[in-house]
Amino acid sequence: MTKFRKLGRPAAHRISMLRTMVSQLVRHERIETTVAKAKEVRRLADRMVQLGKEGTLAAARRATAFVRGDDVMHKLFTELAYRYKGREGGYTRLLRTRIRMGDAAPMAYIEFVDRENELREAKPPTPQPPERTPLDPWTRSRISKQWPSSTPKQTTTDSET
Repeated sequence: MTKFRKLGRPAAHRISMLRTMVSQLVRHERIETTVAKAKEVRRLADRMVQLGKEGTLAAARRATAFVRGDDVMHKLFTELAYRYKGREGGYTRLLRTRIRMGDAAPMAYIEFVDRENELREAKPPTPQPPERTPLDPWTRSRISKQWPSSTPKQTTTDSET
């Protein structure tokens, strides 16, 4: 079992709150909440988008068991899956905004990246290094013989034996 924040609530209330928040995030694509809740919602929302990208019946059933609403399911498996088909992860962004007046809790926006009206532009994905073609054994052997090895070899002479 992975570690998670308890958020000062019993287990049933915490799971229900997180399910609702993930559903609202998918529906509105940006919500404001406390930083601790936003960090937990980010984990679950990224997992739901990953299920939407899979697009299988099993993934749809797993997502349906968690999110609330048919419109949310439709958006997960069509719009968001299409939008993030080329992205490997990091579908959400957390932006700290203010300190709440009543209890001084740090607040944050959590939003999906690569969407219209986003608060900050997404960074471009880091380019992958080009793949190196493997050498055949004959070429590898020839290359390794060109440079002497770093450890000195001990040679035996006739007088030592």
